[in-house]
Amino acid sequence: MTTSNDLRPIRSPRGIPLLGHTPQIPSTNPVAYFGELSKQFPEGIYGMDIAGIEQVFVYDPDLVAEVCDETRFFKQIEKTPLHHVRDFAGAGLFTAHQHEEEWGMAHRVLMPAFSQRAMKAYYGQMLEIAQNLVGKWELREGQSVNITDDYTRLTLDTIALSGFGFRFQSFDKEELHPFLNALLGALVESLRRSQELPMMTKFRKADDKKYRENIQQMQELVESVIKERRQGEGSGEEDLLGLMLEATDPDTGKLLADDNVRDQVLTFLIAGHETTSGLLSFATYSLMRNPHVLAQAYAEVDRLLPGDTVPDYDTIMKLDVIPRILDETLRLWAPIPAFGKAPSEDTVIGGCYELKKGTRVNILEGPLHTHPKAWERPEEFDIDRWLPENRAKQHPHAYKPFGNGVRACIGRQFALTEARLALALVLQKLKFSDTSDYKMDVKEALTRKPSDFQLVVRRREEHQRTVFGAVDLQTDDTQAQAAVSGVGVNLTVAYGSSLGSCEDLARTIADRGERSGFGTTLTSLDELGDNLPTEGLLVVVAASYNGKAPDNAQRFDDLIAAGLPEGSLSNVRLALLGAGNTQWVATYQAFPTRINEALLAAGATPIIERGIADAAGDFDGMATRWMDTLWTTLAEEYAADTSDAGGPRYQVQLLTEADVRPAIVSEQAYPLTVVANEELVADATGLWDFSLEPPRPSAKSITIELPEGVTYDTGNHLAVFAKNEPVLVNRALTRLGVDRDQVLRLDQPAGGRTHLPVGTAVTAGLLLTEFLELQDVATRTQVRILAEHTECPWTRPQLQAYTADTEEAEERYQNEILGKRISVLGLLERFSAVELPLAVFLEMMGPIRPRFYSISSAPLANPQHVRLTVGLLEGPALSGDGQYRGTCSSYIGGLESGDVFYGYVRVPSPTFAPPADPATPLILIGPGTGIAPLRGFLEERASQQENGTEVGLSQVFVGCRHPEHDYFYRQEMQNWEQSGIAQVHTAFSAVAGHPARFVQNAIANAADTVWQAIEDGAYIYVCGDGRRMAPAVREALAAIYRQRTGADDETAQQWLAQLEADERYQQDVFA
Repeated sequence: MTTSNDLRPIRSPRGIPLLGHTPQIPSTNPVAYFGELSKQFPEGIYGMDIAGIEQVFVYDPDLVAEVCDETRFFKQIEKTPLHHVRDFAGAGLFTAHQHEEEWGMAHRVLMPAFSQRAMKAYYGQMLEIAQNLVGKWELREGQSVNITDDYTRLTLDTIALSGFGFRFQSFDKEELHPFLNALLGALVESLRRSQELPMMTKFRKADDKKYRENIQQMQELVESVIKERRQGEGSGEEDLLGLMLEATDPDTGKLLADDNVRDQVLTFLIAGHETTSGLLSFATYSLMRNPHVLAQAYAEVDRLLPGDTVPDYDTIMKLDVIPRILDETLRLWAPIPAFGKAPSEDTVIGGCYELKKGTRVNILEGPLHTHPKAWERPEEFDIDRWLPENRAKQHPHAYKPFGNGVRACIGRQFALTEARLALALVLQKLKFSDTSDYKMDVKEALTRKPSDFQLVVRRREEHQRTVFGAVDLQTDDTQAQAAVSGVGVNLTVAYGSSLGSCEDLARTIADRGERSGFGTTLTSLDELGDNLPTEGLLVVVAASYNGKAPDNAQRFDDLIAAGLPEGSLSNVRLALLGAGNTQWVATYQAFPTRINEALLAAGATPIIERGIADAAGDFDGMATRWMDTLWTTLAEEYAADTSDAGGPRYQVQLLTEADVRPAIVSEQAYPLTVVANEELVADATGLWDFSLEPPRPSAKSITIELPEGVTYDTGNHLAVFAKNEPVLVNRALTRLGVDRDQVLRLDQPAGGRTHLPVGTAVTAGLLLTEFLELQDVATRTQVRILAEHTECPWTRPQLQAYTADTEEAEERYQNEILGKRISVLGLLERFSAVELPLAVFLEMMGPIRPRFYSISSAPLANPQHVRLTVGLLEGPALSGDGQYRGTCSSYIGGLESGDVFYGYVRVPSPTFAPPADPATPLILIGPGTGIAPLRGFLEERASQQENGTEVGLSQVFVGCRHPEHDYFYRQEMQNWEQSGIAQVHTAFSAVAGHPARFVQNAIANAADTVWQAIEDGAYIYVCGDGRRMAPAVREALAAIYRQRTGADDETAQQWLAQLEADERYQQDVFA
């Protein structure tokens, strides 16, 4: 803890009494002056009194690290030039206060416009404008051109066309567009106003008049762009402007206000061209001063863009030298030379420098980016410092060209993509000469650029290019599997899997290992913990759910938490693949990371780099590439003469009806009997306009009798083994050319593990009904197999276009197969020329998986019966081919009283159960079928109350379309409310005028009640959609915390994380 004895004064340069330091600051290039002053204060911090405002300047990397701690400091707009930029940019992203609603709304709405996918969409416009620049310079052969002015034309036209569908056509005229002159004048004036006393500004009446005229001119142009788009005269692209006009904020449900749209457009026109034109200008200057780097850049361009090759997006992304040139340029010549922060409370940095709440703190980019604590030879232009191995060693807070934290530049990817392309195209076509020996003269406004930077341009002749040999491109989109012989080597394959995907991958690896001769053991992680290997190969495939271990890895998680004996795995070689879903950012890969750290700490040696597979993306592709790398690596040590045995693993033998024996049933499952199956959804005819929102599909309340001796607890799941619908099975059998009643017996000569009834006589109909997943999305591996089973010259290239080892093929697969959820069967029906044997089809298809449903009842009410709340997944198929019906919901939803199916009771991981003390208050949030487990909680509380136990009040948030259509368990809710068990808050999305459309709105409306419940120790339970509802609920709770405590968002998130750690905030969500 810092004491008063530890504090030191923040030193300052000598000022003028009463006037402070204001008179000493030059009217031009003030930030350069601040940078020069920094040399007098090697401690990395100094203070000044500017226009009556005490300011602190920081540039020591360690001090900057503290100032960039967003739990202590926030981006300051007041007391900075940005305060005056608000005169014309309003509450744009760059100038909005973080507490303003406009900032959060615009940030959420516009984030998709700056994704990697969006960059590909903008690339065509970027290329067009870059070609305009090069075309102009080619026409100026041997003449001097103003580099900075033309880069400014480039970047203004690019952001205007890409973002707003508007053409400034800056290259059609010699003069800069009037908008640019008005903008520059406004920026210079805003900077000047920030550094003078307000009364001085009032005396400059002519300047103020010009300032207002410039603002009016800019705003009128932007308003005309918006008007054109609204009238349908502009671009119809889903660009920045389209998002701002049409997209609703996912949190508030609001559209951006018209004046804020204007402010945002103006913000992007400013920030989207000023900084990038400065970057390109400084980069070109740096190349002229460093010819050895220029030579590297020319060589890279000549290799990737030979001759007149038109650069495509993928090629630009392969550049290495040019991105490092841009990084080094940003280090030495950051276009935004400083940014402002302020402490949220009184604080101390560096252990000795006291800062009062709200003090303006300026982070100086130039002195920071050249600080000797962080940089060797800091003044030298050295692009090798950005090689991966060197970048990894850099001080994490010594490089801030795009700002910091949540307020960092949202358009960073756009700017760097545009700059990469422009510089590559310029170097491909042109060479420069500096006949005037230009000396750097920086001009500052809000940003900085070289002033009057001119070079002579000439076309590059063919003989001046570097010639490279032809690149050997592999045209075959499949690679032979690496040949491995593991005779005499032990291979342990362990999995941690709740839903089966990781277990399936582990089985695939184990089967390949067994067929390659390894002494193979397949085991769960819990079983592995009981018998850790001491030698050989260990392959782990593990998933993470909310950061916790899966069901069959919890004991193993406890084991590694306690610590494995040091050196116990020193003779073990490790390969680990972690599965997860990036929709849950905070806990993505958490458990696989813990495993990896623990096994390495115990002495295991990595075979290959740890792999990741994202369920929100191309999970199969990522897993397949990792497995290919694994086998290729192993083949280098355990080489065999032949590769993985080709041909199908299964042989099919046709049998007679007399050979049929009973089907195999999962050893985990037991028979369950349906007691009742009731419809929960009523006819919605006449209740609302279905064009606004369609009615809900069917949902069922299904009561099931458990076998004798089977018990369950409130909050448990019921696993259900479904059967494929007859119409789906018949489609598959028809396409495969096999009769439904044909009797088969499967043999597996090579041995290995399988989910199929090998050696058991079954009918083809039974095999496809009970053993195979027929509606899973086709993986790239499966598509590749289909391509191998057709000789059709049209069909094979069509399928190979999804599987080639290119980004284009991967994106096509993502969009056309994964995005549209097309199955192997769907592809077989589309591509009739594929001739797929039944044996190959059986090997391709995964085993039918159990589906897990939250139990909607409590054993205190009836220990022999469980109730499920099942929404039937039904609607137009994303593929466009008829209707889609969910495999399990359709199966169980169609069962009648007395029907028997198979399943088992399962404890979810992590657990989702009410607290042990019935008096603990609850906050239960479950729209739609999310009410399922929460109904069980309430039924348990009702039973406890009937038995004379005092129970805590539950705040229940339920949501549906209309109370007369799909308000599940409405009468029970009313009864529980009347008995004092619950207070029910409703959200109706199809009822006009209802105060809450979604549950997050209902939570916000009941903020006082929710906060009081939390203060009283309530446990929070959320069940339902994990993609939209759960994050929105989390933000609603964070907003309540911020409102009640005055904390910032990061503190609110830490509060929620602590609730989760204390198990007072639990989720049971699905993607």
